[in-house]
Amino acid sequence: MQDLKTRPGASGSSRILTYAEARRHKASARSRWRDVAEELDTELWPKLSPSFRLRPGQTVFTIGSCFARNIEANLEALGCKVPMLGLSLPPDEFDGPANAAMNKFHPPAFRQSLEWTARIHDRDGVVRWEDCEPIAFDTGDGRYFDLDMAATVTPATRERFIARRQHVYDVFSTVFRADCLMITPGLIEAWRDLETGLYTYGPPYERRMLATPERWVLEILSYPRCVEDLLAAIDVVRQRNPEVNILVTTSPVPLTRTFTDRDVTVANAHSKAVLRAVCDVVLLERERIDYFPSYEMATLSNPAIAWKRDRLHVTQAFIGKIVGYMLDNYFEGVEAASAQYLRARTLLAEGHALEAEAAALAALAVRPGHADARILLGRALMAQQRWGEAVDVLAAALEADPERADAKAQMANALAGSGLPEQAVQTALDTMSLGSFTVSVLLSLDPMLRRVSPAAAAQIGRRAVELLPRHVETYERLVDALFRGDDVDEAIAVLRQVAALRHPPADLLARLAQTLMERGEIAEAQVHAKAALARDPRNKQALALRGLLGDPAAA
Repeated sequence: MQDLKTRPGASGSSRILTYAEARRHKASARSRWRDVAEELDTELWPKLSPSFRLRPGQTVFTIGSCFARNIEANLEALGCKVPMLGLSLPPDEFDGPANAAMNKFHPPAFRQSLEWTARIHDRDGVVRWEDCEPIAFDTGDGRYFDLDMAATVTPATRERFIARRQHVYDVFSTVFRADCLMITPGLIEAWRDLETGLYTYGPPYERRMLATPERWVLEILSYPRCVEDLLAAIDVVRQRNPEVNILVTTSPVPLTRTFTDRDVTVANAHSKAVLRAVCDVVLLERERIDYFPSYEMATLSNPAIAWKRDRLHVTQAFIGKIVGYMLDNYFEGVEAASAQYLRARTLLAEGHALEAEAAALAALAVRPGHADARILLGRALMAQQRWGEAVDVLAAALEADPERADAKAQMANALAGSGLPEQAVQTALDTMSLGSFTVSVLLSLDPMLRRVSPAAAAQIGRRAVELLPRHVETYERLVDALFRGDDVDEAIAVLRQVAALRHPPADLLARLAQTLMERGEIAEAQVHAKAALARDPRNKQALALRGLLGDPAAA
């Protein structure tokens, strides 16, 4: 910004404007709250002044909380290289998208991860056990839990731990040659290991970790600490990649829970206020850094438009719009097919199937080989119940690439809608035999599972559990099919399998308790109802069971 002047302060610099500059800004079109008040009823899109531009083909390294994960697929759709999407973990090691296992929530975590990567980068790029040992918690059975990864990542042998960390390094080290670094802090409640001084992904979770409670502390990060660590993280990258442009933004996603004695709304407001202020300070302290106001867009727009009903997650449609706004302001040279595809994704997520169809066709008119646009076109046609047309479109996509599990799954949905359940089931089973089959592909089969017989849906559910035994979504679909087919005995057996998982969901535990209670197996029902409430004290079904079971909390 041409009028930017600074004065050093205790925790950063102050921005100083001359009287003439301040008068000029006062007269700008969006300088008064009343100028934007009407937008709060719909969608807020703040005025931006980008200091750099991005182009398709450039590498954007993303680091941050789950909101950063939501942005990544949209950036890839615009033609960017997004290294974090290349992070992979076997399905028996993590029950979600691999990039989510490496979420970073606060500035100390950014600094710690980037400094770890830099040390190995500056040495030889080869991860050794001494690089891993400070973050490797010995579980006592020859395996180690990674304190820097999500709690649901399984412990690994020393050899596998090193190999997994080498993969993490290979992905993270791309930041030192990236064109843009996108940083998204989300919260200030940070857990730290007193033995090593390092920050952990989250609170202690493993049984042996809980056996040493004195080792772990919760730190409510101060504003100066966040400023220091975010600047240090930026400097780590800039020292090795001086030309990288940086985009910072505060995650709008609120605290799921607070570990303090404060109301979660107050704790969340404190967290976001600190991080939002920190983001502005780094703009003054370093060159070529912009702030992108996704936080303001999500929190000040109409909640019915921007947020899912849980008020924890921004809708995919609104995320698409945020990236579309980023496209309008920060990107140049974007192929028309990519822009139309992104528009089609957003429209379909909003439920505008006909408009999404038109945008997908526009993308294909520019680039006939755009496989993602063709698959999305099939989905838009199915949303309009034009099943036969969808089958033809998806057949063309599969002819071009028979190994695309997402295309084959959508074909199964289209066949089920066309009244061809046997073909749909076989196509779904064929999908599950592909190496690219994931839990997200399984979830995309939901429309088909609702249309085929309970026996067929159960067949698919059993195969999913066999392939993805750590993913609770597989059990949910099998249990639904079994109850739909009145196969209560097998449903109970499957729910007992769920109860034995490391992280059983409260809903399924409550469902097991309810079913056992109806069968008169009260003692076991009490155990599972109590476990459901321990997982989620507000679970409605488990709470309803308390009275019927004589308060399982006391069982």
